[in-house]
Amino acid sequence: MGDQPANLGVCFFSDRLYYSINDPNKDKHLFRIGSFDFNFNVIDAITRQRDPNFSHVLSTFEQFRADYNIKSVRALTNPSHECWTVFPKIVYDNADEREDHLSILMKGVERENIEPTWHALHNNEYKFLSIRRRNLMEGFDKLTKQVATTDFSSDFEMAQQWSGFAKPGGSFLMIGCHKNVISITSYLLGKFRAATYISFDQPEDLPYHWLQHGKNSSWLRGLHETIYLFGTDTHEIEHALQGFWDDSAEIVKLNTLDAIGVKAEEETYGFELTAAFPAILLSLDF
Repeated sequence: MGDQPANLGVCFFSDRLYYSINDPNKDKHLFRIGSFDFNFNVIDAITRQRDPNFSHVLSTFEQFRADYNIKSVRALTNPSHECWTVFPKIVYDNADEREDHLSILMKGVERENIEPTWHALHNNEYKFLSIRRRNLMEGFDKLTKQVATTDFSSDFEMAQQWSGFAKPGGSFLMIGCHKNVISITSYLLGKFRAATYISFDQPEDLPYHWLQHGKNSSWLRGLHETIYLFGTDTHEIEHALQGFWDDSAEIVKLNTLDAIGVKAEEETYGFELTAAFPAILLSLDF
């Protein structure tokens, strides 16, 4: 790969860590895509740092730093550890009201332990709010403390990245498939419209949950030209929810290099690229 510093993109699904390292000398080209198997839930180990399994994840990141000239690490967080909601912009513009609403949402959590980030929406009268707890992010920080530049992205930001990278235009849904939780993000004419996530016990329960969420989120029932899926168990998620999507929508599983729009030395992998998709996207410069 040479001595030029590269980006490391990582994501976690259940007991697997997926990673991607870009080739800084070639546009949309990856030096390596890979995965590590663990016998424990990786996200749980990271967010519970006292878990003895955390040291195994930490040593993996130290190995990345030793083996590759990494200039930045970009990692995907898990929606189940975040709070997403929408506020009128008038609330956001008033500092006192903004803080009052944060204290209501995160009742019992000290303000210094809250990490809020605000995002622009297609409808500029509203703002999208994502909240993380600092104590849950401390593990991510420890994994990347030896690297100068780090960034942590939520599931809904994968749609933002995809919109900037692939420029699909029109309207699309992006579904992130995790164990027992899916994220749903809607884009309209290249702009962020809305996002939510749904927790479930079995994929067969998702139709019920989708209908329940759709009562309060009309955009879930909106028309989308393309449905993108990434993560694990995408076949099961598609089977459970396809009946709720527009019949004319194209369903795209981001499971090949061609579908994602990148190139790599290896063209076949021993795992589904849908799970590595966030890592791939996060490793790219565009």
